[in-house]
Amino acid sequence: MLSKKHAVSMFLSVALSLPLSVSAESVKHLVLNLVGTGTGYSKLVPDIDGDTLDDEAVCFDVDLFNQKTRRRIGTATDCLSNITTEGDAIKLVGTTSFHLAGGELRGELVTRGLTTVQPVIQPTVSANGQVFTHMTGAAGDGNAVLSGTGRYSSSTGTSRLSGLVNLADFPATATFDCLFVIDLD
Repeated sequence: MLSKKHAVSMFLSVALSLPLSVSAESVKHLVLNLVGTGTGYSKLVPDIDGDTLDDEAVCFDVDLFNQKTRRRIGTATDCLSNITTEGDAIKLVGTTSFHLAGGELRGELVTRGLTTVQPVIQPTVSANGQVFTHMTGAAGDGNAVLSGTGRYSSSTGTSRLSGLVNLADFPATATFDCLFVIDLD
């Protein structure tokens, strides 16, 4: 059995070896959760079609959480453009602005991806009773970062989206529970 003095000494040596702030590596791998219902509004997003003019989008503001800690760390604006249907599926261009207000993660990061949205074929309800009508996803191996501020200035990297949305009242409102995995170079 450890003596009290030895136990305290071990605790302090472990505690003092832990980082006091977010490591550079953890800022390079972000797992962000967009959660909530947003009211749709029209906004211009950076050029999509290569004509150098900003493009129209329908946007929604929701809360942003650090998936690992489940703490609210800001807000996100998810903007949907070039919305077309193929059968029951929807394809669109998603431009997402992450407004990170929390400490070491502070800054803004804007990503873009080609997104597929499909109706759920099984009842899909979250633990808190939120019903979802569609599943959504996007991924690519090219740079998905459009811009950044603060520690994200000049960032490049990939972004992957896996999510659930309720589009029953789209475009007036949309409900999100979407995970973004962002790996910065």
